[in-house]
Amino acid sequence: MSGEVKGFCLHGKEKVMPNSKGSVIRNTSVINMEIPELAEGEILAKTLYTGICGSDNSACIGKSNFDWVERPRIIGHEFSAEIIKLGPGDHGGLKVGDIFTPLAMLGCQDEECPACSVSKWNLCASKEIIGFHRDGGFGQHVVLESDRVVTLMDGLTPEQGALVEPLSVVVNALHNKCEIKPGQDVVVTGCGIIGLMSAELAKAAGARVVVTGLSSDRDNRLRVAKEQGFITIEVSPESTLKSQLQNGISDANGISFGNGGKVDLLIECSGVPQVLSEAIDVVRPEGNICVIATYGNEVSINATHLTRTSLNMRGSMGSCRVDYMVAQKLLVTGVFPAEKYTNHYDFKDVNQAFEDSIKANNVKAVIKMN
Repeated sequence: MSGEVKGFCLHGKEKVMPNSKGSVIRNTSVINMEIPELAEGEILAKTLYTGICGSDNSACIGKSNFDWVERPRIIGHEFSAEIIKLGPGDHGGLKVGDIFTPLAMLGCQDEECPACSVSKWNLCASKEIIGFHRDGGFGQHVVLESDRVVTLMDGLTPEQGALVEPLSVVVNALHNKCEIKPGQDVVVTGCGIIGLMSAELAKAAGARVVVTGLSSDRDNRLRVAKEQGFITIEVSPESTLKSQLQNGISDANGISFGNGGKVDLLIECSGVPQVLSEAIDVVRPEGNICVIATYGNEVSINATHLTRTSLNMRGSMGSCRVDYMVAQKLLVTGVFPAEKYTNHYDFKDVNQAFEDSIKANNVKAVIKMN
């Protein structure tokens, strides 16, 4: 089958500063894309809604930790779609018309693989990420392996389906790495959607939550976080998280946050090396640090302090199918209030959506693709 549909394509590696003058998406363009013949085990789907991930933004502005992405590439791994054709082979119970969201990461599925043998494709050394290793959800049609398909549960809208993948990442981190307990004081560093999702799930677990951001986030992302009941603080090199905690932070009821400038848990979602370096100074002894972000360069850590305070620092990579199922439940039941965080665009405005996302002028862009 061949035919032309539109797609938002990454093609360059130029380093672009998010606040630079002029377009910040000059590494990309909207193109006509050819739909290939379906191989064994593949399906063709019409893309419904696609969300812009921070990693999409990072690739678009040429961050070095995304240099490995082959160009040209139709990016996008957070989406919902409708099956319109099944290729050759067995597809289980899938059928034309099914609406789904894809597993972003597909493992090698070798029974000897230590990750795939326990169904954790996200930890497979040979995993392939849709939108980075093969064309993804910013095409109006998408070809993918049927093994990736996670059909949407009853009550979940296709628009919400575009948020399942990022929420599943947070589910994996908070449910499996953080050990949140009711009454704890938690700091989430970074107010992108992963940070805001982390804040919501920490609050749902009974924690009191601070969300940090920059002055440029004040009127948008931090404003939304504050409206959702979180304590928000602006950080800068002159006014660090550590100094503000030591000087004292209180919640809306005037109750002090933390204890002696220390908190129980810090969830790092900013991707700023200095923020992670500082994290070990603001967490109590035997407290927890969960790292969801990735970084464009090396991060310096005071390892001796880490040892002497018996801190637990754990990374969390992606998600697997079980996390997708939990994420769907959290969306359909309103535990994560998607409507509070979503900014809507049509595909004709996809360039503007990326400009706004890279410049942090929205919270979470979700594009109606067709």
